[in-house]
Amino acid sequence: LLQPTPTLAAEEEEPTSNTGRNGKPFAPLDALLPATRLKLWVGEIYMLSKDLSNQNDRQQQIIILQQMNNQLSNPPKLFQGETMSKRTNTPTAQLTTSISSANKDQYQMNRNGLNMGDKVIAMWNQADVERQWGMLQYAESKREEGNEMRAAFNFYARQLSFADEYVLTAPKDKRKEMIRNDALPSITAVIASDLDRRDLYRNEFLTAIDDAVAEVAYQVRLTPEEEVVDVTDIVTLVNAAHEACENWFSLIPSQDVEEAVAAVMLKDAK
Repeated sequence: LLQPTPTLAAEEEEPTSNTGRNGKPFAPLDALLPATRLKLWVGEIYMLSKDLSNQNDRQQQIIILQQMNNQLSNPPKLFQGETMSKRTNTPTAQLTTSISSANKDQYQMNRNGLNMGDKVIAMWNQADVERQWGMLQYAESKREEGNEMRAAFNFYARQLSFADEYVLTAPKDKRKEMIRNDALPSITAVIASDLDRRDLYRNEFLTAIDDAVAEVAYQVRLTPEEEVVDVTDIVTLVNAAHEACENWFSLIPSQDVEEAVAAVMLKDAK
């Protein structure tokens, strides 16, 4: 129902946007290059899994499994000159993300009209929320240190640009009802929801690809003469990883994705 964009279209028949990117939040092209290298690598593994599922000859299955194992064991270097964003040094460091800025603006508006005592309590609550957000960001940055794939997804998400308004894409009757009931969500909630979806798809991908790496390596280690090649789990896991990656990229303007793919392929061709 909600999409963070520069335009609130609650009373219009169709949502509108002036971003030029179908109303989606966006980041600089360089921010997307690491994740794009990951996307292309996953695409190659996905094609091998399709070949594997369509192959009935046992020896050919083993050959394809070995190719997949080689690919999964040698992922590309995702960061090739792109500068990582400055990371949080302490759990209580001042936040500079879009969601933090939106939170501060929202809290400021919410405090208007409160008495002095309630304003003090609201300020304490704001400080606590920012402290917790800082701790989450710090913990996430530590997890990135040992996982370049996670870092590639976060590298883009950290640099997203969100506007101060959003498009409400619910049906017209629903939009009017939300307005009458003063049930429109804050921009903070909309941004948080968008980031949560990206994190969900990222986590789904990381889980599936880790499991796929382990399953392919296990099947390759089996003695071909004694064991039947079971490709069902491998195909399922690779499909899940590919789908999660595509879902994550579906939240990015298609023009940006196309430009990032072209840029990565051009670099690889040199």
